[in-house]
Amino acid sequence: MDKILVNIDFKHDTAMILEKAAQLAIEHSAVVELFCCCYNRAIVQDYMFDKAGAQKAEHAYVRQIESQLEVLSDALADKGIHASFDACWDRYTDEGIMRKILRYEPDLLMHAVQPHSRIGHYLFASLDWQIARQSPVPVLFVKQKPWTTIMRIAACIDPFHKDDLQGQLDREILTQSQTFSKGGMSELRVLHCFNTLPHEAIFDEHLVTDYEALQIRIEKEHITRCNDVLAEFGLSTEDSLVDVLKGEADSLISDYAVDNHIDIIAMGGVARSVLDRLLLGSTMESVVDNVDCDVVVVKRPDFLCPLSE
Repeated sequence: MDKILVNIDFKHDTAMILEKAAQLAIEHSAVVELFCCCYNRAIVQDYMFDKAGAQKAEHAYVRQIESQLEVLSDALADKGIHASFDACWDRYTDEGIMRKILRYEPDLLMHAVQPHSRIGHYLFASLDWQIARQSPVPVLFVKQKPWTTIMRIAACIDPFHKDDLQGQLDREILTQSQTFSKGGMSELRVLHCFNTLPHEAIFDEHLVTDYEALQIRIEKEHITRCNDVLAEFGLSTEDSLVDVLKGEADSLISDYAVDNHIDIIAMGGVARSVLDRLLLGSTMESVVDNVDCDVVVVKRPDFLCPLSE
């Protein structure tokens, strides 16, 4: 991890995301760039018929944001971190962030997720979803919960995902998880969740009579496929830090994070179309909404950002 891009939103407290960015930068000897994509609707409306005036007002507004970023950047520099800053004017924040990623080519994007009205829960808002869907680099969705002294990372893999039958995404999840765990004192866990057909959903009389054997066979297949991926990383389902659990992924992951004091959950993102929220959201949004720890979303190595610079 050499370059970290931190998305700054001055409408919310920036202390936690900056603290975590500083920790990662120090542990990995990485450089940090603070970025803010800004837009002010009032300026656009007030200068609707004055193009030259609008440009001056926009530039002044961006300079004001840059001066705020400079203060934060100087604070990181005081900690011995090579830090820089940048701001741009863009009506669509997600597109502005994606273009910045394409220009800067970071190894990680850090983006804060804000809590909403239900105490202890977070909101995976439209901007968060667009970033998760479009970013070609891993995105660390940052919560307000501090990291523990021993950082615990949980890599959630799924060797049976229909869009990743070759295991490219799982390998990338494990690779990125190992990157986080190499910085300092850490613990890497691996989790795979799977479901089997409920008894009442099986209509083949032969399968019904041998339901338990079917369940055992399915579980063995999941373990075999997991081991095929894990072997490349020197891991196995027999290891104490690797768990294969039966049940609904979103609820299991949430409980697993609490039970094992997880700091970062690593998950895969496979979105490709306007209907992706049905796929991406079913597990990811539920996890982001319900866990207090951070979540890093990883893409396949061949993923291409749908936007251009």
